[in-house]
Amino acid sequence: MRYNIGDVAWRATYDKSPREVTCPDCGGTGRLRVTFHDDTQVSIECRECTSGYDPPTGRIRIYDGGRPRAEQVIISGIEMDASKELYRVAAGAHSYWSIPSAELFDDEAAAQTRGAELAAEHDETERRRVFEKEKDTRTWAWNASYHRRCIEKAKKDIAYHEAKLAVAAVRAKEDKKVAAS
Repeated sequence: MRYNIGDVAWRATYDKSPREVTCPDCGGTGRLRVTFHDDTQVSIECRECTSGYDPPTGRIRIYDGGRPRAEQVIISGIEMDASKELYRVAAGAHSYWSIPSAELFDDEAAAQTRGAELAAEHDETERRRVFEKEKDTRTWAWNASYHRRCIEKAKKDIAYHEAKLAVAAVRAKEDKKVAAS
């Protein structure tokens, strides 16, 4: 065990800052073009740059792991299991739970160095994430096919209901003629 409760240590961390970049899927348009086997082309909303129920913006948010930071902390608890040592720490008004031993240091310079490594690892992970699909369970082709099927079904439903209305209108005219005679 490296630290005891009440010991002072330096926590390696970094500051993240959000920034928006052009969506890599739609190129900033918010739309994707899908071509079907019969060369029919449709335009669908880009899901990568859509947030919740809002329409696509053509931009996605990424987080730059910029400045490494060393933060002085006081060990307030220790969690141990067979594979790792985790420390609960108190730092000013903030409390951090389960900080790995690898992120705590005896001096500020070592914590700053590790903070720079963590920031670089975060940046690399964030860059990879930008080019991965948010939801791999559905492809763009599935999305386009689904909406195309829904449109075809809706057109059939409209034709059916228009035919029913036409019959109802003819019957209403016939009923008026019979009543007038």
